[in-house]
Amino acid sequence: MDEIRKVPPFTRTVVLGVILTTLPVILHLVSPYAVAFVPHRVANNWELHRLVLPFLFGGGGIQLVFSLIMLFRSLKELEEGHFASRLADMTWAFVLICAGIIGLNTPLQNPWLFAPFNLAIIHLWAQTNAMHQVNLYGILTLPAPYFPWAMLAMDLLQGGPGAALRSFTGMVAAHAYFFAAVIYPRQNNNRLPALVSSLLSPPQLLINALGNGAAVPSSFAASSPSGTSSYRTAFGTAFRPSAAGAGGRTLGGAPGGGGGGPAAPAGRGAAGSSTAVRGAGAAGGGAGGERTAQHRWGSGQRLGSD
Repeated sequence: MDEIRKVPPFTRTVVLGVILTTLPVILHLVSPYAVAFVPHRVANNWELHRLVLPFLFGGGGIQLVFSLIMLFRSLKELEEGHFASRLADMTWAFVLICAGIIGLNTPLQNPWLFAPFNLAIIHLWAQTNAMHQVNLYGILTLPAPYFPWAMLAMDLLQGGPGAALRSFTGMVAAHAYFFAAVIYPRQNNNRLPALVSSLLSPPQLLINALGNGAAVPSSFAASSPSGTSSYRTAFGTAFRPSAAGAGGRTLGGAPGGGGGGPAAPAGRGAAGSSTAVRGAGAAGGGAGGERTAQHRWGSGQRLGSD
């Protein structure tokens, strides 16, 4: 149990959810239909579990093992890096991404959403670790941003155009989130339209329940007229200086750029902020130089070894 508790909470919850949803179906204890996404059952019978379980049913066979390994590694690195100390932000990000996947898959009549969900996680990891190198099955080494496309090509070979299209919806949803949360603010001086900022900011109820760190509950809260962002949390009200006062850090700590994460909260230096994404140098911008991670999917090597 101690080893399980060492896994970050969001990653732990998702991986256990996949196992607990998939195993009963594999063992023929539960019908696959019970975990399928059936829109009319959701709308007419209020079977709300069909909005969650289709993302957690991973199918079967050896492909499930590889998918779980990739899901675990990608989520863990996202939770410990890009979303460090921002559990509510991460949870809300995947609520938005999953909503996008549902919207894109409804006209495709896709009953199981694990494949697009998994590719969405991989794509978001790849975008936030753009300087990394990935070793695919010990055969091909390629930059991390190209890794999701390689996985999409494998879906095309294994399942045909239909499977590739369904998986591609996950990439579209994840990139839409990444563009709104990272790329657009980076290109526009850390400014977001009020509607987008409100959408990206998790509900206060979620912040109170999960927390985003005592000092910075959300990276997307709107700035006050004075240029200082304030937030309501379960710990009271916290304040954060404007981006200009925090060294121009970008929202979300985009990889490969000059920003290392959300701006530091008042009273703390940027270097000491618990919310800063670990080491700008990990994305090629720190004093330590470029860090290269060799992810050897399927080659028998430990994932994430340098």
